[in-house]
Amino acid sequence: MEEMGFIDKLVALIDDFDLGAILPQLDSVVDWASGVCRLCVLIAPLTMLALGLWYLLKPPAEANHSVGYRFYYGMGSVEAWRFTQRIAGLAWTALGGLLTIVMFIVSLFFSKDATAMVETTVSCVIWELVLIGLCCIAINVWVGLHYDKDGNLKKDLPNLPTFPSRAKRPPRRK
Repeated sequence: MEEMGFIDKLVALIDDFDLGAILPQLDSVVDWASGVCRLCVLIAPLTMLALGLWYLLKPPAEANHSVGYRFYYGMGSVEAWRFTQRIAGLAWTALGGLLTIVMFIVSLFFSKDATAMVETTVSCVIWELVLIGLCCIAINVWVGLHYDKDGNLKKDLPNLPTFPSRAKRPPRRK
């Protein structure tokens, strides 16, 4: 008879148990996941934009192995280093700004379905990585077209536009 009392108490406890009371609200979980996905999509373009602006406005003065856009041909001389930083700054600022705008718009239209949101986030991150890789290849090719491995400007180039370095600009006329 006492076992029935215990079972009755157990049944009453299970009947009164509310699983929803101990689980978080599903809306808050989806909002948190949406915020994480937005952060994942926007972090690479914002980092690229910041580095591009840094390379343009305050590049490292001399070639080094720790800070700056490092490429074998761009580290041969100070002139090649500055050219490489300027090209990398222009390319990364442009691509970072464009990707920031595009990915912000994409993240505004994330689906409420968690699976679709994660799939969109992963595909956006893959596209970002591919575009960043292509941008780095283009920078390396451009610098390689202008400078040899010793950092000397190639003379046999057919009128490729170059960017003047800050140290060799002609003085302004009044």
